[in-house]
Amino acid sequence: MEVIEKQLRKIIGEQRKTSSVGLLYSGGLDSSIIAKIMVSLMESPSINLLSVGLSDCYDMKNATLGSTELGINLHKYVLTEKRVLKAIRSLKQLNVIPHPVALSIAIPIFLGMQKLVNDYEVKTIFLGQGADELFGGYQKYVELYKNKGVEETEKAMINDLLSLQNDQIIRERKIANHFGVHLIYPFLDSCIIKRAQYYPVTTHIVQTHQGKFIRKALLRKLAHKIGLSKNVTEQPKKAIQYGSGTVKLLRRIAKSNNQNVSEWFESSF
Repeated sequence: MEVIEKQLRKIIGEQRKTSSVGLLYSGGLDSSIIAKIMVSLMESPSINLLSVGLSDCYDMKNATLGSTELGINLHKYVLTEKRVLKAIRSLKQLNVIPHPVALSIAIPIFLGMQKLVNDYEVKTIFLGQGADELFGGYQKYVELYKNKGVEETEKAMINDLLSLQNDQIIRERKIANHFGVHLIYPFLDSCIIKRAQYYPVTTHIVQTHQGKFIRKALLRKLAHKIGLSKNVTEQPKKAIQYGSGTVKLLRRIAKSNNQNVSEWFESSF
């Protein structure tokens, strides 16, 4: 754990002299660890935390609580149908969206980058991707662990990481190139990947005496160590497309065309 913390501090600390850096912030475990280290290493005025989503969405509420705990201002960018449709037109032109799930993930990321660049002149943006694949964050890993054992769970985590790197991350970098920004994924640093995969699955997914399974147990220990409260470290995870409310908006848009999301996507893309 010390090695992971040290490397995270090194990666984030390399940007301490940058005049304006951004973090797409959900208030969840992964982005809160990055934010906490940023606050400990950088001057507050240079840090731009941004939460993107519906005004009452899960991520916006958590980000508000998290930023208050961190003692730093939170920028909010509220999703509207007009903004989403405009983002969709831009993403369509970039030709980076192969299916509806990718679209629902890309929309808040696209709008977040756009907001950070245009309003806060940010050129470097941190993202928390990779933590779930490396540290056992998905519920499906618990089910695999219970039903098929450690080896199958490890295989799934490794395959999911490769899929992330060869699919979603490539799309996000293309979007970043469109805005002229540099993306930093602290958890996808090669040293952190190697160290996380060095630990056995039983370190990441821990069963309590009551039979409950705790996901990302090692990362939660790190969060406690650097001073994050249980309000952050123990909150349930929601994927960005649900936490931000993007799926809800896409369903509304599709319904207005008398289609489901898959049908609307096929006719639109």
